[in-house]
Amino acid sequence: MRLSLASIIATLAVTATVAHAENWVVVVDEEIGASVDKDSIRRGSDGLVYFTVEYADKSDEAVNCATRTAYTIKLYAMDGYNYPNWRNEGRPIIPGSVADAVFQYVCANAP
Repeated sequence: MRLSLASIIATLAVTATVAHAENWVVVVDEEIGASVDKDSIRRGSDGLVYFTVEYADKSDEAVNCATRTAYTIKLYAMDGYNYPNWRNEGRPIIPGSVADAVFQYVCANAP
């Protein structure tokens, strides 16, 4: 009985991992591409859209769709470095850039 339960748990763990990997959407497929975890896109009570993106490294980001301002909240490559003053470190989104394609995708798909 224990072996069967262990097999079920192992199968569920593998299935959950595979399902998570299928939620990444390639937004830009170039030398410096970008993928967004579509399940991470959410609109906060502050009006910002929050999401997880992977350029060269995975990071948690926020964007103000009205002002076209992007913010980096957490960078995973640096052992999960959190930007404590991220709200004061917004950067404009340059039209035609990879960030612009990500901006358009997350703003169009925010609930």
